Formats: sequence, structure tokens, C-alpha cells
Amino acid sequence: MTHTRAGFGFDVHAYTDRGRDILLAQVKIPYERTLSAVSDGDVVLHAICDALCGACGLGDIGDLFPPEAESSQNVSSAEIVRFVLGKMEGRFSLINIDVTIVAQAPRLVPYKEAMCGQLKKLFSCPVNVKIKSKEGLSLLGGKDAVCCMAVASVKSDENL
Repeated sequence: MTHTRAGFGFDVHAYTDRGRDILLAQVKIPYERTLSAVSDGDVVLHAICDALCGACGLGDIGDLFPPEAESSQNVSSAEIVRFVLGKMEGRFSLINIDVTIVAQAPRLVPYKEAMCGQLKKLFSCPVNVKIKSKEGLSLLGGKDAVCCMAVASVKSDENL
């Protein structure tokens, strides 16, 4: 019997003045600042991986890559994706991924198509990306941070 499951993921990283450019969905986006993180700060991949972990009952990426662990320092988000997909292999298949990125700056709409393309390559399933601003408010993804929410649907042939 096939079972369908969904998971929700969320991630947020604050900006820091310690670098240039940000990485979202593995797309390098020019910006005057970068995101503060233990890894490369790709909030899109982090939110998706948490959604996948939720759908598959794997905990969250903090369980798999504890931020205080030396082995988690500077790990690439692409490596986190490979690890999570490896945990799913043979048990779960992706149905689709839906992502909402919230940021006031930089302007992300020009990078939306490239982000969709990268995510489709990484996950081999239908992907939808939405870009939202917070209308200048200092809520999630305001001028000080970028956040991402993701929903992932999977199917399993296991008797869960």
C-alpha cells in the first residue's frame, strides 16, 4: 500500500557584514552582505531538508548535523541534501516541493528561474518557488535576515 506524507520546513539566517553574496537554492546572488551560519547559509536547502526530514520521520537537520559539532562546521548545504536523500533512498520518493522565500533585500525575483532549475536538478521532482517581501517591516525576512518555508510531499511503499 502506498502512503503519502508531507513535511514542513523552516529556516532563517541573519545578515552579517563579514562577507559578500548569498547562496539561495545553490544560486550565488550578489549582495553587499552575506548570511551568518555554521554552514554556507543556504536557507532554501535547509528548509527543504527539514521538510523532507519531517515527511520521512528523520527528525531535523540539527539532529543530523548538530551545529555545535566540529564535523558540522562549514558543511555545504548540498552535502546536507545528499545525506538526507540518502536516508530516504529505497524508502521514500519525492512527489513535489513548494518553497516560499521571504526577504526584503536583495531583490530575488531575477534569480527565481535559476533557483527553480537548481532545485529540480538536486531533487528530481516538481518544484515551485515563491518570493515574498515583508513590505519593509522587520518581521521574518525583513532587512536583517532571509527566511524560507518549505513543504515537501513524499510517497512510501513501506507499511508505516
